[in-house]
Parts: sequence; structure tokens; C-alpha cells
Amino acid sequence: MRATVDRGEALRLLRIEHQAVAALIDELSDEEMTRRNTIEHGMYYDQECSFKDLLAHLICYEVYTLEAIGEWGAGQMHWAIEAVKDPRRGREIHYGGIAERADSSLAAQLDEYRRISAGLEGAIADMTDEDWGRAPSFALAEATDLGGMIEGIMVLPPRPMYRHLPVHIPDAGQYIRSLR
Repeated sequence: MRATVDRGEALRLLRIEHQAVAALIDELSDEEMTRRNTIEHGMYYDQECSFKDLLAHLICYEVYTLEAIGEWGAGQMHWAIEAVKDPRRGREIHYGGIAERADSSLAAQLDEYRRISAGLEGAIADMTDEDWGRAPSFALAEATDLGGMIEGIMVLPPRPMYRHLPVHIPDAGQYIRSLR
């Protein structure tokens, strides 16, 4: 797929996403972030996720996107490009991102979120518009450019463009009230 927004718009929307997550982090106590079963939207029926679990989920997609950008530049296809299109593998990614970080402390996970989100913003900011529209040096089933590949991982339906948080916490104020 080809990018549906330009690099500047993608970066603007991603920064809004990161600011919204940062605002929640600043507002919530450690206990509120680790309390089980507080995320009601966008999770599988059998999950009882905390905000910390949600962060793990958000981190995994940004990690895979950063890895995919690096591999794209090296002429290799990252496995997530195809995996996110398959419902079974998408479910594995969803659960896997949370499971991989389940034993991490809250502090370590917050640090990872900040580091990865800054890294992704930096990677997109450092691209040129020509980079954004560059085709891969490997074969894909459909015409794809770098921006489209990034959208393919970051903006899976029903997510709004570069905004993953609203799928899980549609109203931050209501979410905070529900915890208190």
C-alpha cells in the first residue's frame, strides 16, 4: 500500500498520540497504571489489561515499526509487514507484546515507552519526503512505499491515523474518572 498521508502529517499525528499517552502517564499513579482489568476497549474478550499492559501493547507496534524501517533501508522485509495482515498472527502480536513485557517493572516499561516513541518520531523526522515515498528493494504483493509500510503496521483498522490510544481509551477523562 502507498502512504495515505505525507511524512509531515504522519509525524504530527504521531506526536499527538505520544503527547496523549504522556499526559495519561503524568496523571495516573503507579497503582492506577498497574491495576488489572481497567482497559475496556479494543482488547480480546479474555484479557484483563492494566494501563501498563496497554503500554506494552503500544510499544510492540512501535518497536516493530522501527525495526521494519531499519530493515527496509537494508533491503530486507521485516516479518511484521505481512504478519499484521493475518488475523491469527495479528492476535499473536497483540498478546505477544504484552507477554514480552509482563515481567518488566513499571519504571522500566515507562522508560522503554519514552525511548521507543522518541526513536520512532526521530526516525520519521530524519526521513526525507523522497525516503517516505521510496519503494522497497524487495518484492511485495502490492505497490508499497516506506510510508505505506509504516501505516500498514501502525494504522491497522480500526485505528485512526497514527493514533492507537483512542482505540483502547476513547476518552481519557472518562478513563481517569473510572479509576478514581
